[in-house]
Amino acid sequence: MSPLLWGALGAVLIAAELVIPGIFLVWFGGAALLTGLMTALWHDWGLVNEAGFFTIAAGAAIGVAIVLSRRRNASAEGNADRINDRAGQLVGRSVTLSEPIVNGHGRVFVGDTLWSVEGPDRPAGAAMLVAGHKGMVLVLRDAAEGR
Repeated sequence: MSPLLWGALGAVLIAAELVIPGIFLVWFGGAALLTGLMTALWHDWGLVNEAGFFTIAAGAAIGVAIVLSRRRNASAEGNADRINDRAGQLVGRSVTLSEPIVNGHGRVFVGDTLWSVEGPDRPAGAAMLVAGHKGMVLVLRDAAEGR
């Protein structure tokens, strides 16, 4: 086949990825473009060799796609356990007390939510750091201690 036909096949496959979403057509398109490049370098290569090279290149491209997909999914799983843990997402965040902490208990606004907090007795307006949580109660410490 002509290198132009391999290039056109690659372009069609890559363009089809936009119309038919999936993760594999773009890899087949890349393999077709690579086959077209190799065909341009070796003019009298033969259709059987071209098809064999395309098959090997497509298999290697799919293997790379699978490895990249697994690596991306593994890194996303690390954050998945905190997605519904609203209190856990606030750990490490600096907050300003809305109400004083008296006898170890108080409240603080974070965004538009009023949270119950535990920590050392401090007046309203004190800068605090979310050190952890017990259920839906935030555990605070002085912001100066966090640095």
